[in-house]
Amino acid sequence: MFSTAFSSASRQGPRIYATAEEAEAAAANERRQAPPPRTKDDYAAVQSKQRAEMILGQYDLLIKYAVENGVSIPQTRAYFRKVSLGIATEPIIKNWFS
Repeated sequence: MFSTAFSSASRQGPRIYATAEEAEAAAANERRQAPPPRTKDDYAAVQSKQRAEMILGQYDLLIKYAVENGVSIPQTRAYFRKVSLGIATEPIIKNWFS
């Protein structure tokens, strides 16, 4: 009922291109460089944005940071929104991202 023969089409051999442009495009794609490695600062910025978004998504954490820092909830929300959008802002919340 089932055949155990494998198709030879699944084997990878040298690729044959229909036109020279196709071959050049494939070669250019293979030569394409990988993006430069990320630095520690890039990683910290991404993590702080993700953490700010998490705090904005959890109302109890937002209230906790507002109460611990003696800041109103709207000010705290505005601060974390700016951080999550990557807008430079004066740090009014302490010890939220170490």
